[in-house]
Amino acid sequence: MALKIDQSLRFPDGEFFPAKRKKTGIALHHTVGGTAYSTFDYWLKDRNRAGNRRVVGTAYIIDRDGTVYQVFEPTAWAFQFGLKWAPARQMKFEQRFIGIEIASEGGLTEFNGKLYCFDRISPKTEKSRDEAFEYHEYYRGYKYFDRYEPVQIDRLIHLINYLCDTFSIPRQVPYPTIDYYGERLADFRGIIGHAMVRRDKSDPAPVLEMWDRVITECKLLAVPIPKADQPEAIHLTEHQLERLFTGNMTQVTRLSVAAGSLVKGLSTAFSSASSWATSQFANATTRSPPPVSAPTTRRRRSTPTVRNCEHSDAPHRAEHHAQAVRPPRSTQGR
Repeated sequence: MALKIDQSLRFPDGEFFPAKRKKTGIALHHTVGGTAYSTFDYWLKDRNRAGNRRVVGTAYIIDRDGTVYQVFEPTAWAFQFGLKWAPARQMKFEQRFIGIEIASEGGLTEFNGKLYCFDRISPKTEKSRDEAFEYHEYYRGYKYFDRYEPVQIDRLIHLINYLCDTFSIPRQVPYPTIDYYGERLADFRGIIGHAMVRRDKSDPAPVLEMWDRVITECKLLAVPIPKADQPEAIHLTEHQLERLFTGNMTQVTRLSVAAGSLVKGLSTAFSSASSWATSQFANATTRSPPPVSAPTTRRRRSTPTVRNCEHSDAPHRAEHHAQAVRPPRSTQGR
């Protein structure tokens, strides 16, 4: 079945570079937007501080219903990576990759048990968990992502196969597919994800099942990439720093709440123990003290003194006591 391409969303002149360039790679992205049209409209209005066009976009957008839009000819190009590499190296890399955007709201923020898109906590940006994909750990600042539609992945695989055949693009992909490689991919030919060359990006989402399908159904070779000799410096924009700060503060708030609950629990336990100890002390001080017998001191005498006693058995006890008394120390040899 031939791939149907929709030409209704097309860049006007000046929004892309029409000069033909040899294509040796395909780059996968997601839009962080609602629909293909909303992303297309954003690109048309995107300007720098001087009011000039940024010339940002990709040749294709796959909408949520699976429609594949061609924004400009795949032989042309526009900026799609936003790299901080040396200008000549960056330009060469940008020109030789065909970009594909998947319409998606991207990474989702969790707050008070709810999910929100676009890093904004608002009823308008709330996202149902039924429409979210949960990764097993945080990936580039996110644990939840807007779930790609199955039809989008189907069209993506179809489009990759079409472009590989049309432009003789090598059928290979860096592996693992969700790792960061940076400039180690400067000369790589094949299929890559945006997050592979930008440490601060999370597109496409870390959906390993999607990558498995792409590798299998596009017959891609998984290529291990050698490790870098030295780690690359991390460059974050003002927005990314703000998002990182907000995320850290959210975690700190959660820890503070948990710590507060712990301290409250300990305080309650300490108060109960203190009250119990106080009551025990109070009870002890109100009781009459037991009678204390005066200490007895042995007196050295040769014969015991027997007091007169009215009891009939007193003489017997006195006699028994006298027999048990040891002799005076003066009679013992030393």
